[in-house]
Parts: sequence; C-alpha cells; structure tokens
Amino acid sequence: MEDKVKTISVAEAVRRIILMHPTLLDAIKMNVINYSALAERIYPEVLEATGRNRISLEAIKMALIRFSEDIKRKHKILEKIIKDVISESVLELKSDIIVLTTKQETLMDKLDKLMENVVRARFFQLTQGLRTFTLIFDKRILGKILKTIGEENIEILIDNQSAIILVSPKTVIEVPGVIAYITSLLARKGINITQIISCHEDTILIVDREDASKAFSLIENIIFKLRS
Repeated sequence: MEDKVKTISVAEAVRRIILMHPTLLDAIKMNVINYSALAERIYPEVLEATGRNRISLEAIKMALIRFSEDIKRKHKILEKIIKDVISESVLELKSDIIVLTTKQETLMDKLDKLMENVVRARFFQLTQGLRTFTLIFDKRILGKILKTIGEENIEILIDNQSAIILVSPKTVIEVPGVIAYITSLLARKGINITQIISCHEDTILIVDREDASKAFSLIENIIFKLRS
C-alpha cells in the first residue's frame, strides 16, 4: 500500500513561507504589511504546500495576521534584550592591521615558531578554516610573519585594514541577533566587513581603513543612543 501524502495546515504553510523570506519578516516587524495583498501573493505557494486545490484568501489572510502578531510580540522582547547588550558594550579601534591567508598544510608545522614571533604583538588573531589559516595582525610584525610562513605560501594578503572591537557583557553569548544588528547597520551604510571574529565577549570586525572611522562612529552612536 502506498503511503498517504502528508499535508500541512494553512497556518503551518503560511509560517514556513514567511520564514523563507527575510524581507517579509522585516516588513511584518515594522508593521507595514498589507495582509490582503500578501495573501494573494503567496496563494500559489500555500496551495502547493498544503496539497489542496482551493483555499479561501480570507483563511490565508487570517493565518498571516495570527502569525504576524506572534512574530511582532517575540521580536519586541528580543529587540529589547539585543539593545540592552549593545548598550552595555564598549568599543576599541586598532589601525594598521593586515589580513593574511595561507594554506593549512603550510602552517601546521610552523605554529610553534609563529607563536614565538607574535607573543608580544599589539594585535594578533588566528582562525582555522577547513583548508586554510587566516592571520589578522599588527602590521609591525609583518616581516616576522612572512619570514615564518614564506611569501610564496601566501594565498591572499589584504593591507590597510582596521579592527573594531566590540566588548560586550557575557550575555552576548546567549542572545541571538546582536551581531546581525551591528552588521546590518554597517551594510545599510555600504561598509564592507572583511572579517568577523568572535572571542568570548569580544566581537572583532575587520574593515578597510577608509571605512574605519565611519564604522566606529556609527556603532558608537548607536551604543550612546541606546544608553540614553
């Protein structure tokens, strides 16, 4: 006997469809959605998801409204928690930063020597990927790094970078959306983030030196605004 095709409710179909579209979620959170128009827009997707031949637009609209109210309620609570974490954070800025990537096999047997050379560095971060290592460090130790790794083993080197360090309370580890809040702020202003590193309570954003002052001011202003 063939298995019966499992169907889902209109409410569940609406929930899944909306969650697949971040822009719709943002519009719902800002309360700028025309639910009748949206019901018409997602009607074909709801039909396909539920396996039905016909559904009333009013049923889809009501499902949208109920789901949206739940989303807005949860968002309001989470947004306050996110803003509390950011308001308790402080910023640091370090300039003259280099981002260097090398193949993993190149560095594996040189890690001890590398650590000896960077132990007194003003700034140093090491991140391991699946096939590469990325080093982010103070430009003043570039010579030591190149001597250890070998220039021929460099995959990519990005000069003229700055590190913006967001030092947050310990709750940042448990609160979803804090980094998204900050990165979306920079994205809206056209500021590219070269690298993001998380280290316990510290979030390190690497940006081009030309964008560093603007990025720092934007985040700092948000922190001061949320504190007030």
